[in-house]
Amino acid sequence: MTAITRDDVLDGAAALLAEGGAAALSMRRLAERLGCSYQVVYSRVGDKQALLRALHDRGFDRLSDAAIRTRTAARDAGVGAAAVVVATALGYLEHAVDDPVRFEVMFGAPVEEFVRDEEVRAREREAFATCWVEPVRAWFEERQVTRPRGGATALAWQLWTATHGITTIHLAGHPSPAGDPRREIADVVTLLLRSREDAGDRSTATATGRTAAAVDGGTTGPDPGTPAAG
Repeated sequence: MTAITRDDVLDGAAALLAEGGAAALSMRRLAERLGCSYQVVYSRVGDKQALLRALHDRGFDRLSDAAIRTRTAARDAGVGAAAVVVATALGYLEHAVDDPVRFEVMFGAPVEEFVRDEEVRAREREAFATCWVEPVRAWFEERQVTRPRGGATALAWQLWTATHGITTIHLAGHPSPAGDPRREIADVVTLLLRSREDAGDRSTATATGRTAAAVDGGTTGPDPGTPAAG
């Protein structure tokens, strides 16, 4: 008999969740499915909480790896940073559709024993930075848009939550107005990027105007020789 690996155990657990939901996942059923003892399962992943955490972490590892591959392929193809952000968002949707159970373990609470402690949340923040913040920073740099402190993280959060919302609604079986969640995501991501670029242009124009006024001897506030009111 071929030795059972850690991935075998995780694949078996994911299959149980997919077939019967949270109630179907137990260490005993998992051992039966794999044709081994409970001790073998435990030696590969630990207890049920550790098993769920391993499924969670593997999901985020795969999501991060896919995002990196998307950026690499886009860079090799010579596409712009905005297209990379759109491709990242579409990859997020594909990741969820490919394995909804994995997606639920990553972002939901499908099994009571799974606790989202600080270690779990740190893993999620790391993936957020890899999947969303990094391509958004590249977009800011390419477009030369004024970026306030924390601006990349703020925009990345908006892009992620918009994409996640459409993805979750799609998985729940609600059709989009366009009938195509990919189109909806691409449109929303493009709209958010354009909105931020327009805001950056306005900020730059304001700063330029103030600089020009100062050079011309003008002021942008009350006449410094006039006592402040009140």
